[in-house]
Amino acid sequence: MEFTTTQLLYFILALPIIFSVTAAANVLSLPLLHWADRLTATLVAGAAGLLLITFNPDMPVHDGYFYIDALSVWMLLIISTLYLAFAWTSKAYLERDTNIRYGYLRRFTHLEGRFYALSHIFVWTMMLVVLVDSLGLMWVTIEATTLVSALLVAFKFTRTSLEAAWKYVMVCTVGICLALLGTILVYYAQLGALGGAMPLDWAYLAEHGSELNPRLAKMAFCFLFVGYGTKIGLAPMHAWLPDTYSEAPSLTSGMLSGALCTCVIYVLLRATIILMPAVGVDFIGTMSIFFGLLTIGIAIPFVVVQRDVKRMLAYSSMENYGLMMAGFGLFIPMAVEASLLHMMNHAFVKYILFYMAGTIVETYSTKNLMRIHGMIHQAPRTAMFWLLGIVGILGMPPMGVFFSEFYILAGFFKANHPYLGILALVLLAGMLIGILYHAMRMLGGRPKRKAAGELMGRVDALAMLVLLLGSGIVSGFIHELPYLGELLTKAAGIVMGGAL
Repeated sequence: MEFTTTQLLYFILALPIIFSVTAAANVLSLPLLHWADRLTATLVAGAAGLLLITFNPDMPVHDGYFYIDALSVWMLLIISTLYLAFAWTSKAYLERDTNIRYGYLRRFTHLEGRFYALSHIFVWTMMLVVLVDSLGLMWVTIEATTLVSALLVAFKFTRTSLEAAWKYVMVCTVGICLALLGTILVYYAQLGALGGAMPLDWAYLAEHGSELNPRLAKMAFCFLFVGYGTKIGLAPMHAWLPDTYSEAPSLTSGMLSGALCTCVIYVLLRATIILMPAVGVDFIGTMSIFFGLLTIGIAIPFVVVQRDVKRMLAYSSMENYGLMMAGFGLFIPMAVEASLLHMMNHAFVKYILFYMAGTIVETYSTKNLMRIHGMIHQAPRTAMFWLLGIVGILGMPPMGVFFSEFYILAGFFKANHPYLGILALVLLAGMLIGILYHAMRMLGGRPKRKAAGELMGRVDALAMLVLLLGSGIVSGFIHELPYLGELLTKAAGIVMGGAL
C-alpha cells in the first residue's frame, strides 16, 4: 500500500495528539502508558522515514497551510529521531527518579501521564513549526512551543523550577514579540511591493523577495534576528537558557537543546531566505558571524567556573548554536551544508548528554560537579557513555560533530576569512578545555559515596549507542548514503537560494 506525502503528513501530526489526550485522561495503567508512548513515537518516526524515501526533493509539496521541501524534511527527521529516543528512554529515566530531592515525577506517579501528554504536545508543536507554509504561522507555532515547554520546565513545581520557567517565558516572550514586529514589517513590505495576495506565504515571498523595499527588509531582518536570536539563546540575549536547561526535567532539557532551538534557527533561516535579496548577503552574514562568535566567547568563562553539570551542558549548547549561526553567515555551500549537519549532530549528542546528566544527578542527589567523583570505578558502562558524549560534543574524531565542525571551520578559510577561522578555532579550544576538565574530574578520583552500580539499563544504553553511531556514520558518509546526501544538498541549496 502506497501513501501520499499528504497522508503521511496527517498521520505524523495526528498520532501525538491522540496519545496526549489518552495520557492526560489517565485511562491507561503505567505499563500500558509506557508502551503506548513508545508505540506512538515509533510509528511517527517510521512515517517520517517513509516520507524521506518517497519525497522528491526537487518537487516541494504545498498543500493548504503546509509546505514541505528538502529543508523541512531534514528538520522533521531530526525532530522525529529525538522523539523516538525520548520515547525509548523515558521509562527507564522515570523509574530511576526515586530520591527525595529530584524524584518528583516518580513520587507522584499520577502525574506521569500529564508529563507524557505535555511532552508529546511539545513535539507536535515543533513538527508544526517545520511544516507550515507561512511566516505568520511559523511565528504562532514558535510561540506555542514556548507555552508548552514552559509547563514542562516548571513541572516539578519547586522554587527554582518556577523561577526558571518565569524567566524563560518573560525573556522569550519579549524576543518573540520583537520577532512578531519583524514579521509585521515583512507583511508591510509585501503589501507595498507585491500587494495583498498570498500574505506571508513563504514560497511566494521567496520567489519575489528581491522586489521588497530594502530599508523595510533590513529593519524587518534586524527585529527577526534579535527576536528569534533570543529564543535560540544567542548572546547577549541568552540569560534564560542556563536556568531553563538546568531546572527542566532532563528529558525535556534534551528536547529543548536538541530540537526546539534547532526549530527556531529553521524559522530564522526561512525569513533570511526571503529578505536576503533585498537586504544583501554582506549585512546578514556579518550579523550572523559576529553574534555567533560572540555567543561562543561569552559561554567559555561560564563553563570554566561552572559547578552545575546541566548548566555546563547549557553553555555548551550556546557554543554550538553560535557555531551554527556563524556557519550559515558564511554563505558558501560547504559551510551551510556543514551547519545543517551540525544541527543533527548536536541534537543527537546533546540529548545523550542531558539524559546522562539527569541520570547522574538522580543517583548522586546533586548537580554539583565537585561532589561527583569516581564514576569510572563505580559505573564503568555509564562512565563510558558519558565520556563518549563529552568527546562527541567537543568535536573529537571520529564522532559526528568532528566532521560538521571541521567543515564549518574550513568554510572560514574558503570564504577568505582566515582570521575569523583562527578565532573560532581558539574559542572552540577554550570550550574543549573547560568541559573536558570538569568531565574528567567526574570520571576519575576517589568515590565519595557508596557504589550505586550501573546507572543505565539495556534499552536506554542501546538508544544512546544508536544515536552516537548514527551521528558518526551519517556525518562521515553523508554523500554516499541514499536519500540523505541528496536531501542535505538540496536543503543547503534552499538556504543559499538568495545568495546564488
